[in-house]
Amino acid sequence: MSAIAVRRAEADDIEAIAALAQGRPYTAKWPARELAHELDRLDSALLVGIEGERLRGYALARVVERDCRLLDLAAAEDGAGAGRALMAELARVAKARGCAKISLEVSAANERALSFYAKAGATVVGRRPKFYYDGSDAVLM
Repeated sequence: MSAIAVRRAEADDIEAIAALAQGRPYTAKWPARELAHELDRLDSALLVGIEGERLRGYALARVVERDCRLLDLAAAEDGAGAGRALMAELARVAKARGCAKISLEVSAANERALSFYAKAGATVVGRRPKFYYDGSDAVLM
C-alpha cells in the first residue's frame, strides 16, 4: 500500500468526491455542482486524499474569521489512514490561514466519527438536541 497524499481538490476530482460522498453514511452528500463552486471560494478548503491514482477521501471546510469549520469529511475505507491524513493537512491549512481552531458537528449516532475526532484531539463543547432527521443530537466539537 502506498502513502496517501493530500492536496487541494481540482475540477477533475469533483465527480469522484460526489460519488464517494453518496456511498458513505453520514456525509453531507453535496452534489457535484455545489462542490465545484467550493473550488472558487476564497474561504473554502476542499482537500482530497489520493493513493496512487485513486481518491481515498476528502475534507471540506470553510474559514470564518479565526475558525476553520469542517463541513464534511469522508474516507473511502475506514481505518486506512485517509481521514487522519486529511485532518492533519486541514490543521496545517487552518493554521496557515490564521485559524485558532477547527470546529465541527457530528451526529451523536455516528459513533465511529465521534471516536475518530476525539482521537484527533477534538473535545465536545456542546449539543443540539434532536438536530438530525433521525432524531439524533448534533455533537459540537
